[in-house]
Amino acid sequence: MKKVLLLGVALIIGLAVVSQAQIKGKHTCVKAVNKSSLTIEPVPSLQASPVISPLPNHTKSTNIVTVLSLGTSANGLGWGYAGGQRKHLWADNDLKAVALTHRMGPVTATSPPSFTGYLAIDHAANYGATVADWRTNYQVYAATLNLTGTYYLDAARYPQGGFYNPAGNTDTLNTHFVYFAASFCDINNVGSSAPTWGGYVYGTSPWASQTDTVGHKHLNWYSPPPKRDIPAGFTVSPLGKVFALDLNYSYGNGYDGNLYLSTGIWNETTKDFEYTFSLLECPDPFGAQPAEEKIAVDPTGNHVWIGVIGNNAGAVPVFDSVYYPIFYHSADGGTTWSAGMPVTLDGPGGIPAIKNYVSDTRLATVYSPDSPPSRDEIPYTCAFEGDLTVDKWGNPHMGVVICMPGSGFTIINPDGSNSPKFDSTAAVFDIFSTDQGNTWCGRLMGVVKHMVGGFPVGTYTEYNRCNMSRNATGTKVFVTYNDTWVPGATDNSSPDIFARGWDLVSNKLTNFNGHDAATNVTALSDVNYSAVCGDQANIAFTKPDGSSLLALACEGLTGGTLDNAVTYKYISDFSYPQSAFTIDASGPAWGTDCVSLPTAINDPVAASSLTAVIYPNPVKGITSVKITVPQKGLVTIQLTNLVGQTVMTVTRNIENTDTFTLDASQLTSGVYFYTVKQGSQKVSGKIIVE
Repeated sequence: MKKVLLLGVALIIGLAVVSQAQIKGKHTCVKAVNKSSLTIEPVPSLQASPVISPLPNHTKSTNIVTVLSLGTSANGLGWGYAGGQRKHLWADNDLKAVALTHRMGPVTATSPPSFTGYLAIDHAANYGATVADWRTNYQVYAATLNLTGTYYLDAARYPQGGFYNPAGNTDTLNTHFVYFAASFCDINNVGSSAPTWGGYVYGTSPWASQTDTVGHKHLNWYSPPPKRDIPAGFTVSPLGKVFALDLNYSYGNGYDGNLYLSTGIWNETTKDFEYTFSLLECPDPFGAQPAEEKIAVDPTGNHVWIGVIGNNAGAVPVFDSVYYPIFYHSADGGTTWSAGMPVTLDGPGGIPAIKNYVSDTRLATVYSPDSPPSRDEIPYTCAFEGDLTVDKWGNPHMGVVICMPGSGFTIINPDGSNSPKFDSTAAVFDIFSTDQGNTWCGRLMGVVKHMVGGFPVGTYTEYNRCNMSRNATGTKVFVTYNDTWVPGATDNSSPDIFARGWDLVSNKLTNFNGHDAATNVTALSDVNYSAVCGDQANIAFTKPDGSSLLALACEGLTGGTLDNAVTYKYISDFSYPQSAFTIDASGPAWGTDCVSLPTAINDPVAASSLTAVIYPNPVKGITSVKITVPQKGLVTIQLTNLVGQTVMTVTRNIENTDTFTLDASQLTSGVYFYTVKQGSQKVSGKIIVE
């Protein structure tokens, strides 16, 4: 490991003592939960439809969001806990449609015990604006393998899902739902107290009909030996690919130092995704496996990024026992990948925004005021969960809580005494790049009052669930997170959903009542103080008036615990008008160390780039290709099939913009990918030949 000893071994040991021994007694240390230990949900006792605990009625005003009740599940565990957030909510701006993936239930006298292992999707057009727009509990997967006990071998657990929408399509009837979930893979352990993870269930379902759902249901077991864990990353690319990301984990042997990537390619003939599986190296030399892994794609589908919260010994942190972001980049739509790119958060090489966001007054409550360490000597760590999106320029944005470490990969839980003046030891950051990974930056997006807590009832741990999205064009990014601001609260067991937006073109952040702060979305709403397991879709809708409508959801608990039935809640009308982006994102010293964003972000029309448009698409025989180049010269157009074989290559000399025809009449019907290259620039896309 390329570890730099900042001031010698003795000083490092001294700092460890300062960071750990001098923490006030009112703070607690919270340890990461191994997600492989996530519970196997008990089959609930038979019960009728869930009854959600009533909340006080509030007079509706323009500042109070509308909360819609959607589908149900036998319990709330399918959306995870203790850093178990996944991609359950999906939006498509072209369709003005949204979908919510969840397990089904509750179990009743007429439904099978495996009902909790079924999957449903609630879906809506018209932005999901009203209850009438939604179809709820639309079943897309049924468990059938009841080999022993009360558990079904192929029960779907911790699901993720979204839309596959063909390029240029605006008709919901032409779209398919895509789902990907964990299952068991060792029949000898079914129903035992230590079942083996590693199995996957996945498939597709059409928007309008369930008639061919069974034929598109797949079960994949990796045994022996069982490897893979519970996928935490999921995205659907506009190029007709699905990516699901997991850790390569084996019970008895633990994490083996690799990420497990599932890549599905759409088959237009079968109306299904065909998957291949591969490994990406992500070592953990200190014995703490990655706490989170996410994957996201830019609007073109060309730039795919993976973001991991882990420690591969590649960064230079003040302490070894911390988590930091590790990024992987594919510039060819997910075909090839870079090595891991670790981001140093603290120390001399750390991000200034992170090293300076905590006030001197607040630091005095953590360290001895008589001998405070310098800013370069204070350690920082990522918390145990986060999310990822990719902007228009192919750059990643990871939303994550940054905080101070305890010992042994733990974090200090703030005591909740901080004020809303950014005077905290934990805060939500956007960790991003402006040059596709050569430089890393940070922007404080919101202050966290309570980072850790439980649910109102029960023993399950919950964190802040940072979620990231972008608008369809990738010029704006949005972060949401759960936090509790109930007067007198001591933990995060009564959360609201907070949100913040960033316009990357104007470099302006949204304001909250004129202040540089996040917005409490659910204040005074029907999920006020109870917006547990908050989720945000991959895309924020752009409405005709130019406002950004965030697709948000949470779980409505019965009796305040995850063990009972839940009703999923959708927030249908929270949006940011363009006038809300007023706060200078360069901000004060702690705001960002990337004061000058690249020209492409400050003025996206100033930098000319290679573009290619093919129409009509799908193609029947002859199609037109329009190519615009940044400078006069040769351009190569290459067409490949689904297995990567080149089926056509065309070279043209283009001065500025040229439109010419492409004869696809000799090609077999199906999906093809085109790549247009000029020098170091290239752009890719998909062609459907009918």
